[in-house]
Amino acid sequence: MSAQQTVRPADAEEPGEIDPPRRESLAALLRRRRRSLGRHTGIQYWLRVRGYYILAAFAGLFTLNALVIGGRVAYDVSVQIASPWETRAPWVALPLSISGWLVVTGFAGAVAGYVVSEVTDNRSLRRSRGRAAGRRIGAIPLLDRLQYGRHGFEIPDYFGIRFALRHDGDWPTAQDHWEIVVEKFLNAGDGRGKGPKRVMWEAVLEASYVLDGMSGRCPECTGREEGDDGTH
Repeated sequence: MSAQQTVRPADAEEPGEIDPPRRESLAALLRRRRRSLGRHTGIQYWLRVRGYYILAAFAGLFTLNALVIGGRVAYDVSVQIASPWETRAPWVALPLSISGWLVVTGFAGAVAGYVVSEVTDNRSLRRSRGRAAGRRIGAIPLLDRLQYGRHGFEIPDYFGIRFALRHDGDWPTAQDHWEIVVEKFLNAGDGRGKGPKRVMWEAVLEASYVLDGMSGRCPECTGREEGDDGTH
């Protein structure tokens, strides 16, 4: 591909040329993944969002016990090998014993449910969209990646480039507004009974066709311009 992404100007339905975007920064990647959390529900959402806080609290409690009663004893208490009452600080070890039982059993059940849901989701997408579709669906897709034919989504032709052109070729702003719109569809949809890939596929489908039908306008740009006018 050349330094610019171009199409044949003879076809009025195709967009003109536009400079390619820069490489996605770490901050932008983390923002995109955070905005994509709406594709998860139930156990998967708990694992990916709430689970980290619980693990952090458990790690802090384990560290405290390791300092007081020793690392080996703290491990034995956390996995129910040793009784907290047999340690030299039972009132410190007892919360670790209880939390260890809850965390181990809870996470084991959550992971098992996650695996079953993921397998079911992949099979569902492969039946409806082809064998390769499910492997490519994860977080909200980058606009420039949507110009290729193997992204796994169903979108209008040249949607990514058209949406960037609405923002005068400003890829970061276009990507930011695209993620905001898709996130709204993710949070507004009913994901019960659907896996995260199916939820994301439907949100991207709906968002892209709604935006494509807005006659060259971006709802985020319009909303911010109206807000700025209201402050004057």
